[in-house]
Amino acid sequence: MRERFREGDHLGVISLFIQMHKERAVKPERPLFLLLLKASAGFSSNRLGISLHSQILKFGLQADVFITTALVDMLCKCSDIEAARKVFDEMPVRDVAAWNAMLSGYAKHGYVDQALSLFREMGCCGVERNSLTLSVLLQVCSGVPDERLGRCVHAYAYRHAWLADTFLCNSLLVYYNHCGCLFASECLFESMVARDIVSWNAMMSGYTKNGFAWRALEACGLLREEGLAPDLVSVETALQACAQIGEEAIHDGEMIHALLFKFGFLMDVYVDNCLLHMYCKCGKMETAQYLFDRMDTRNIVSSNIIVHGYIQINEPKKAMAIIRQLCFVEAQISSEVLVDALQAVKLSASRVEFVMCMHCLVIKMGCDSDVFVSSSLIDVYGVCGEAEFARSCLDYLVEERKNATVCYNTMLSVYLHHGYFSEAVELLGLMHHNGCSMDSITLVNAVSICARHLDLKLGRVIHGYILRSRFVSDIFVSTSLIELYSKCGHLRSACRLFSQMPFRNIVSWNSLIHGCVENGFPGVSLKLFFHMQLQDGLMPDSTSVVGAVESIRLRGYESERKYIHDFAVQSGLVKDEYVANALITMHARFHDFEKARLVFDKACKDRTIIWNTFISEYTYHGLLDNAVSVFYLMRRENISPDSVTILCLLRICACLGSLSCTNWVHALICKNGHDSDTHVETSLLDVYAKCGDLHIARLLFDKMNSKTVISWNSMIQAYGIHGNVEEASNLFSQMQRSGFFPTIVTFLILISACSHAGDVEKGWQYIGLMTQAYSLSPGREHLSSFIDLLGRRGLIKEAYEFLENVPVNAGISAWGALIGACRAQGNLKVGLAAAEKVFDMDPLHCGYYTLLSNMFMEAGRCIDAFRIRSKVESMQLKKEKGRSMVENIL
Repeated sequence: MRERFREGDHLGVISLFIQMHKERAVKPERPLFLLLLKASAGFSSNRLGISLHSQILKFGLQADVFITTALVDMLCKCSDIEAARKVFDEMPVRDVAAWNAMLSGYAKHGYVDQALSLFREMGCCGVERNSLTLSVLLQVCSGVPDERLGRCVHAYAYRHAWLADTFLCNSLLVYYNHCGCLFASECLFESMVARDIVSWNAMMSGYTKNGFAWRALEACGLLREEGLAPDLVSVETALQACAQIGEEAIHDGEMIHALLFKFGFLMDVYVDNCLLHMYCKCGKMETAQYLFDRMDTRNIVSSNIIVHGYIQINEPKKAMAIIRQLCFVEAQISSEVLVDALQAVKLSASRVEFVMCMHCLVIKMGCDSDVFVSSSLIDVYGVCGEAEFARSCLDYLVEERKNATVCYNTMLSVYLHHGYFSEAVELLGLMHHNGCSMDSITLVNAVSICARHLDLKLGRVIHGYILRSRFVSDIFVSTSLIELYSKCGHLRSACRLFSQMPFRNIVSWNSLIHGCVENGFPGVSLKLFFHMQLQDGLMPDSTSVVGAVESIRLRGYESERKYIHDFAVQSGLVKDEYVANALITMHARFHDFEKARLVFDKACKDRTIIWNTFISEYTYHGLLDNAVSVFYLMRRENISPDSVTILCLLRICACLGSLSCTNWVHALICKNGHDSDTHVETSLLDVYAKCGDLHIARLLFDKMNSKTVISWNSMIQAYGIHGNVEEASNLFSQMQRSGFFPTIVTFLILISACSHAGDVEKGWQYIGLMTQAYSLSPGREHLSSFIDLLGRRGLIKEAYEFLENVPVNAGISAWGALIGACRAQGNLKVGLAAAEKVFDMDPLHCGYYTLLSNMFMEAGRCIDAFRIRSKVESMQLKKEKGRSMVENIL
């Protein structure tokens, strides 16, 4: 029996005892029962423990302190704490080992109060504690958030001069590392009289768990300098430290791998998994794959590690290849692998059919009721744009499991991403109705939905729930509320919330900084930017700097602009594309392209965003040659232009009016595969029309696969610019038949086309269609264009009556158009009445004074004309010069 126990064959020990009991070969004695109790503890069988207890009572061995102590230990390990305590209380004699056994049982099962009570009772009974007692008590202290209890144990050990005991010191090291008190554990470690390999392992583990992986690797090197050979625990901890560091620790990881062979450690599946995990985290996936393929024994953890490694380096195809192999080899796939598989499908941007295949695999493996698998499934369906399928997954899970907060949160994120506001609100109500608990993520999503759609009423309802549920102390929830109130224009409420926050992080400050900018308080935003550093000691990140740049762009102080520029350069944040874009836009706003170029040169130019910003700013400010130069530099740097770049180039072509330039950009569009982009195609046909090639514009329009209202408007405008009102009208009718609803822009284009062609009948028709059929109110641009139409046809009286009877304020441009028409038709009477209206609205508009003066001169009233010109000179008004841009043929 003893031989089988040494071999770990506990079942064989029990079987021999049963056989011996049946044959009554030998009367059981004390050593035999001790052996049986130890074997039973390995089984954790409560029934077996009760049987042995009865045998002990039968043979009258219950008074033996060693047997009863072993019995208490066995019952504790079998999770029968009540029975163990009953045996312990009935013991006639109890030594320190018995007390330690009972105390250990309480510690193992988390009975903190009972363990502390027993420890006090032990002192009252006069039992001398030993180092094992304190070690067990430290295990109890690990489950208590108050660190003072563990420090009291440390002080007790110090007073009794037990700190020379290495075992106790090791227990204290483990305790302090568990509590995150690395300074205390380091001081204790340095003061230890004798340190063994367990001491070093405890320190290495503490460093790794608390995020100081480099120190763990240093400790691994130092223990060898002290003449200690690392054991398997040392090597595994060092591998975990390398995995935590990542690519920078790959050299150390390879050295530790070599140590495994040097010291001849047994390479079991756990060690192989540690190596696999290290290589995956360090980015050496080829080595990890080689190790994975040659593992003698693999378990589900091995597959999880290699699949997750490929997901981390964005290689979803290789991850899916391993998962497919698992489907053929393994009968069951773990939920962790399924979550990674769904992540791989998400990264590969596959079609919904592949997601459905994964859904079938999830159902086959019986994991469709797993919260985390279902959450991943909902997320992937959401990425594919299939919100209905995602909702079906949620509804099925809710039927199976009532509390599925994680899945509700994922579904809310899907609705938020796709803009399904009403569905998200309905889901929140359903969640509350089903009694599903809302966590901070739920509330952040709910508030974000309200902020996205500017629904302050619902936001305040959710705020009330947050206050009642005491989530207001959550920093993320409070920050989302600040964002809500800022976006809804209630900056005072946002500031009040901010001031009441017990703790603030960089996101909280950034939310209020941007909120102040958006609500027109750039000065307050800048003060917050400085207070964030002075008050809370937080260093600004890229979001903070972008907010400060926006504030300075609105204020325009040279000193502030210089400060934020220097700060971004010195802190290295200028390399961030968002900061660089904001700085370039700010400097361009003040026409300081020299500093904008400095920012551009220092910025990271790997992506097209920074190039597009610089090209766009040059184009907007009329520096077309500079914009083209930046584009050519972009091509030399092998940066592929995207659709935004193309739109910037088309804008340059439109400004130049150059057909050859447009043809070149058109070829670039086809070469880079942007000819299927609706926005690019629409812009291209618009530029062709402005450059005079209406035929190419119509060909582009006809071959467009997906047209939008903007596409129709652009083509209608092209015909209108060229005076072909008949074709514009036909295209408008075709647009209506295609199911597109015209906008106010559509009618403005049509009325302008009628004005160019002088077609009053169609102009009246479109005005009536706009107001009556589509219930659209004409804007000032519509009225101005229509008055121009009537004026060209000499219908001055009708135009004046129309403006007088229009229900809205026609604006200065419409009355100004009437003055121009009166001059062309020689109608001084109506022209004077229209001029009176114009000067009431804008008495300082030089152009209309000049127009009226010319009218008087043409009517032979030179004195009146001279009087108006003298008035203009006395008011020091100047008329802006007209400008014309003509393509440079040379």
